[in-house]
Amino acid sequence: MDELYATPRPRVTASMLPKYVGNNVTMVGLVDSGDIASDGNSFRLKVDDKTAVTVVMNTPLNELLEDVVEVTGTVNNQSHLQCITYRKITSTVEFSLDNYNKTVELAHSHPEYCTYK
Repeated sequence: MDELYATPRPRVTASMLPKYVGNNVTMVGLVDSGDIASDGNSFRLKVDDKTAVTVVMNTPLNELLEDVVEVTGTVNNQSHLQCITYRKITSTVEFSLDNYNKTVELAHSHPEYCTYK
């Protein structure tokens, strides 16, 4: 796990995934219990109103995921994430995927202020 944190893991939106095939990235999205495969080997991470990204697990989930989840993984050729680690995010305020994605896009549009090198 320590080697995961030794290299950059940019936060990305779904539209950015094709640019990062073979690289580790971090995404945040919403998970509904109905979006988890019955065998626990994958789940759908809703990253905006129209898009869900498939997250493929190395080992089956042993807990229920719901609401906001942050996933770090390697982007494959199908723009799916091979999960390295995930964490549930809890908050007392409503999470806005729209605002989160706009922030990620803003950071990528100004690489002079936010680099992943």
